[in-house]
Amino acid sequence: MTVLNKKIIKNIAATTALAAITLPLWAANQGTLGATSTGDLTISMTTENQISITNLQDIALADNGSGDFTGASPACVYRNGTGSYTITASGSGPANAFTLTDGSSNTLPYTVTYDDGTGAQTMAAATALTGRINADTSSKTCANGDNGNIAVSVASTDVAAVPAGTYTGTLTLTVSPE
Repeated sequence: MTVLNKKIIKNIAATTALAAITLPLWAANQGTLGATSTGDLTISMTTENQISITNLQDIALADNGSGDFTGASPACVYRNGTGSYTITASGSGPANAFTLTDGSSNTLPYTVTYDDGTGAQTMAAATALTGRINADTSSKTCANGDNGNIAVSVASTDVAAVPAGTYTGTLTLTVSPE
């Protein structure tokens, strides 16, 4: 046998061994020829973690009687399967800061809390709040009621420090399975 033939045989053997390694561990059973024939096959699939946040409402802040301006939005967090999740809030200010602006140089800071039914937790801008629970696992729209609450507050001292005007901003909420 020539050196070239030995190399070809060696490459064929290596390719065959690699193909055998990558074949699935199951195989369909073929039916046999006869009056009836039965065969079977395995069906498989992999699902990914899925999560969503819905039912959010725009918040119009109002004086709560103490001079602070507050407001809230419900939230529905759905998750397939069980387990906890994280929620991250990012404001529209520089570096995701929680700020409202009048469109010029005047800004108002605000605070954000999130309650998943276990008590309100203060959020930091662009920082995940971990260990959240009570995601709905049966209804993507929380048919039995919303399971989260986002509250926003602007302190009266901050309101007193800016000129009159309309101040707006965007709060972006991101949920992720843990």
